[in-house]
This record gives sequence, structure tokens and C-alpha cells, in this order.
Amino acid sequence: MWIRNTCEQEVVDELLRQGGEYGWSELRLNRPLWTMPGSSYTGAVLQAIHVAPPPRQLVLKVIPAGAPGREASAHTDALEAVPEFSKLHLVGQPYPPMDLPDGRTVMFQEVAGGSLRDVTPAGSLSREEQNQVVEAVVRGLLAEWNEAALKNAVPTQVTVSDFLRRELDDVWTGGGSLQAFGRGLGVFDSSPPWLYSDGMRLPNPYLLIKGGYPALADPTVPVLRGLGHGDLHLDNVLVPRLEKVVRSRAYRLIDLCTFGKDADLGRDVATLLLSALLPHVNHPQELPPDQRHALLRFVVDPDASHRADIVPGAAALVAAVRDTAREAMAGWGDPWDLQFLLSLTAAALRFTTYTKITEAGRTWFARLAAHAGGEVLARTREDGAGAWPPALEPGRDSFTVPGFGHAGPPARARAAGFVSDQEPQRRRWQTETGVRDDRSVVGFGPDHTVVAVDSEGGVLRWTVSGDPLPGTGGRPPQQRLGHQSLVASLTHSVVVARPKELEIVHFPQRGGALRPPPVPLRNDDHFLVTSGGDVFATHDRKYLTVRAFEDGAPIEALPCPPSLAASAVSIDASVVAMARSREVHIHRRDRSPLTFGVANSIPHLRNRFVQMMTPDPGLQLAVSPSGSHVGCVTFEEVVVWSTDDGREVYRRKLTDREADEALGAKWMRLVCTETGTLFWLRRGRLAIPTVDGGTQLRQSGTYADIALARDGTMLATLGTEGRLEVWDL
Repeated sequence: MWIRNTCEQEVVDELLRQGGEYGWSELRLNRPLWTMPGSSYTGAVLQAIHVAPPPRQLVLKVIPAGAPGREASAHTDALEAVPEFSKLHLVGQPYPPMDLPDGRTVMFQEVAGGSLRDVTPAGSLSREEQNQVVEAVVRGLLAEWNEAALKNAVPTQVTVSDFLRRELDDVWTGGGSLQAFGRGLGVFDSSPPWLYSDGMRLPNPYLLIKGGYPALADPTVPVLRGLGHGDLHLDNVLVPRLEKVVRSRAYRLIDLCTFGKDADLGRDVATLLLSALLPHVNHPQELPPDQRHALLRFVVDPDASHRADIVPGAAALVAAVRDTAREAMAGWGDPWDLQFLLSLTAAALRFTTYTKITEAGRTWFARLAAHAGGEVLARTREDGAGAWPPALEPGRDSFTVPGFGHAGPPARARAAGFVSDQEPQRRRWQTETGVRDDRSVVGFGPDHTVVAVDSEGGVLRWTVSGDPLPGTGGRPPQQRLGHQSLVASLTHSVVVARPKELEIVHFPQRGGALRPPPVPLRNDDHFLVTSGGDVFATHDRKYLTVRAFEDGAPIEALPCPPSLAASAVSIDASVVAMARSREVHIHRRDRSPLTFGVANSIPHLRNRFVQMMTPDPGLQLAVSPSGSHVGCVTFEEVVVWSTDDGREVYRRKLTDREADEALGAKWMRLVCTETGTLFWLRRGRLAIPTVDGGTQLRQSGTYADIALARDGTMLATLGTEGRLEVWDL
């Protein structure tokens, strides 16, 4: 009755017919009903049965139509390949399979280890037991099952693209599920050659499959082939217990429907490793950036320093698989490492197609494919090819940043942390200013000019093509605080805040420098708002005053919220953002104001009692040039709002490291693009807190200041050692 209800009458009829041929007088279900633990990815029905004579305990497996239909014949091929190995580590087929008219297949298999009670899938074992089992399985696959094959093996020379297409054929061809996931990431149809993740420049793994892309090499690598299971996840490894102790060397491999005699020898090892890593990466939310990056790099290019950031147990698991495989393939050495990286690339891409894996887990595997593919290209580049990645200028990848909200890649691409390569994206110009002043300020003037202002108000000017323009020297006293200068965007002018006064310098086309009378400030608590351009603003914590660049005359005044912590204005001051420690106020000209709450507390001082004893922490604000977006970074989180409708377009918690690095007053700046992307200078290091959970960008040295052009197409960076660079975005 159970078989009829579960598998329909056709299976019962065929069992009765075949049982008569085998001489069985009875066939009974195991009582109580036995259900195979672990996962069945094909939808097969498994049930333990007792038959006699002779008395035997078997596993009845009904394979659905459309599932891998060659499982029975593949299982037979595997059993016959290496009989000694099969006897110890596979399960036999005591009776031939039965093909049903509706396309299904019924198989009879021996019970692995002879017991249904004391045998369990490796995926159900503890972490320590799993490590023992994967070591035994990897050693068995390479040193035992393939011992004879390796003695006579000759490596096959294949290109990376040919290798990947062969490994991924069933999920790649005909616009398969692998291509669908790539489109969801936003990196398939647009085909960017490079992806930016965790501050690294990585090849697009989908283009590695396609091959033939001019920007990406398609090297030829040696590949060893032999016997392979084909789908060796942990639930396809059964392990017995004796006296409650796992007998790792007595493992049995099941579900051999994808067995092959000419398989990539790295595929089973890579699949086993990634299935064992699933509990560490398959969560609703991505791992914290530091943990995620450390684990990715430890898998493809291990460094002992990674262990401190890796989730517990994952490092030991990776080492168990990697080191055992290296030991078994010691005679092949470096070529094996290269093949295994290719196998990891293919296996990771295949894992992105599994629906039982969370979105965060699938995107982790997409990242891994990019990291492993990048390591393959790095290890196969020709001598003298230069630094890796090829043609990478220091910091170049720092500035290929799309936005989000109405622009930029789709939501899944942002979740994956992939930042597509965009054109143009190059360093337009650079120079040594000769001013080693860590309080210098940089900005863009009109007519495509870039301006640097030192701490005494000295001004250096160039075109963005590098042609020098007239400037002026500074004079004491120094600016009253760091970053207390601002460059005008409509006129060739600079404003410098000095104690109790503002100095405005104009640079007429005929040459020279004109200085109107200083603009007096009422008291020492008057600050320059270091954003703007068409106009500028100052505040005394009571009122924010918008002023004209011509002579500093007031245009309008806005009341400040109590305990003002930060302020920022758009180019024309049509949008003004002011904030208290945990509250952001946005004034929109001719529209109602907006108010938002933010979380803000200093790391290591988040105890409620300690917070009551310490001053409220500050924060940083930025307004995009036109005022379309307002960005805020506190000691706890980063948030971006659209000022058009008050919509929150981005929010995430900072990591403890980011929060710690936010403590300080020197070399700090936050700027916002028109798409809502934030550039965050903290302690001289430039990051993008709105991309990839906080991408730290590559750079040489430390930056004193950064600036965004009025039209958002260029970014200027000014180093503490005087190096000025202009980048196309």
C-alpha cells in the first residue's frame, strides 16, 4: 500500500513480476518505515525493503522520468571500473534495474555498510568528524580509485574556456540556469571584463566561460582526467559508526548517476569542499565583509593571516581537503594546484544554480568563481607580462563605481558586491604639487580647472589636462581648522576660513589675484561648510548662513538644530543637510523639510551606562552636487536618502573596523554622487561605504582630501605628500 500510494501501481506490478523471476516468496517494507537522511537532489524515492529467499535487506530506489536516466548503467560502470575500490567504497546492485513504461527506473542497491541504523551521510556529522571523512574520501578518490589511471595518465592541454564549457555544459548551453543567474547579477548581458569585489579587481567568470574576450586571457593549462563521481556532495558520502565512533575509512559513495571514466580529477574534490563549506556561507545574510573576503582568499590563495577572520571551523575544513589532495598529487605539484583552481571555478559557478542555496550563499559562490578564475589568470600569465591584474594602474579600480537606486546594476548585483567595469575609467592627469601639507584642500573650479589650497591659503591651479594656471602664495595665520577652504565652481575663486574672518581670493583672466576685504565673523565658533560651489555657507551652531562668493555677503539664513554635529549643502544650497548626533534634518528650497533618525554610538562604548557618561558622538554628512541625494555616516551605520521623495535608498551597519577608523579628525571627508554612491575618506584611506558592504580602495600613500567635479564625471585626490591626481569616473 505504501509503495502504491507513493510510487503508483506500476511500481508494485513490476516488483511482483520481477520478484517472481528472482524466486522471492515475500517482499516487505522495513518497519518502522526508513527514510534516507540527507538530501535527494533528483527527487528519487528511496525505501528499505526485506526480500527472501535468500533473506536480504535492500534499498529500493525509484528514479523519476527526466532525472539522470543513466544512473543504473553508470552505477554498473563505476562498480566495474576498480573492483577492489568498489567492494570497499561503493554499494552493489544485486539485481538488474527495471525500466518502467512511463520513463522511470527502479534500482536495487545494497545497504551501505550493512546497516540502516549505524550509517549516516557525512553532511550530518560533527565538524571534527566531517574533517576526518573528507580527508579519507579525497585520499581515496585520488590515491586509490585513480591509482591505476594516474600511472598511465597523460595531461590534456585545454584552454580555460574549453574546460569550463565542458564542465558546465548542462547548466550553460541553451541559456541555462547559470546564464540566468549571471543576468541577475548584472554582469552577463553587459559583459564587463572586470568585476570589483572586496577591493580587488577580478575577471568576470562568465566571460571566462565564453572565451575570446580581448581584455581577458584564455590560457592553455594541463588537465588530468580519470574516474569521477561527478556530484560528490557530503550527502552522497555515507559513513558507518562502530561503537558510536565514526569509521571514516569505511565510507561509501552513492548516487553515481554522473559517474564518468574521463572526468576532471579536480571536480569531485572541489564539489566536496564547497558542499562542506555550505553551512558557513549559506545564510539569509552575507558574511561580514572581513570574514567573507578572508574565506574566499583562503580557499584560492591561502595565507595564515586569513585564519583570524574566518568563521570557526572553515579554515580547518579547507585545509583538510586542500592538503590531502596536494599530498595525494605530490608528484604533479603546481599543475595540480592550477587544475584544482579551475575545478573550483566551475564548481562554484554550478553551485550558483542550486535553488536550495540562499541568495547570499549563491552570490558567495559567484564571488569565489571570480576569485579562483583570477588566480588562474595570475598564475598563467607570461613572464614579463607586468603586474597583476594586467594594465592596472594604482588606484584605477578605486573609481569604477556605478550608483544604485535609479541607476547602476540591479539589486542582486549590489547584493553580490560586483561593481561593473565602466568606460571611461582612467587616471586623466597627475602631478606633484610640491606642497607636503596634510591640511591641504582640493576642489574643481570652472572651465575644467582643479585647485589645491594649502593650510596658509596658498593656491595652486591647473587645467584638468595638466596645464599650470596662475595661483597665489599663502600667508599666516593658518586656516583655523583642517579642510577650512572651499573652491568656487562658477567663478575662479577660493574662500579660506581664518580666525574670526573669511578670506576670499579671485583669479581674473588677466592674471594676478584679487583679495576683497576680509569678511568678519562674529566669534570663533563660526565654521565654513566645506561643500557648495556656486555659493558657500558658514554656521555658528545657531544659524547656517548661505553667502555669495563675490564678497561673502549673506543670501539666506537657516536655523540650526540644537547641538549641531555636521552640515553640508548642495552646489547652489537648494538642499541643506544639518544633523544632530542621531537626527538628520534636510531643508529643500520651496519644499517641506525632511527629518530622519540614525543610529550612532562609539564602538567599545556602547554600554548604556557608559553612553550616559560620554558626549554624544559626531557624524559626517554629504549632499550630491544637485542635491538629489544626502548621505550620512555615523559610528554605527551608513544611510543614503533621495531628497526628491524622502525615500531611503541605502542603509547598512558599519563593521567594527569601519567604526574604529571613523574615530579621528584628520583626513576625513564624505562626498556623494548624483546616484547616491558615497566616497568616504577616513584617516587618509578612501573607501566606498555604499558598495560591497564597505569596499576599501587601493591607493598609494594617504589622502589629505578628495573632491567631486560639479558634473560628477571626475574625482580629484590630494595626497599628504603632495601628489594630485584627477580620475575620470
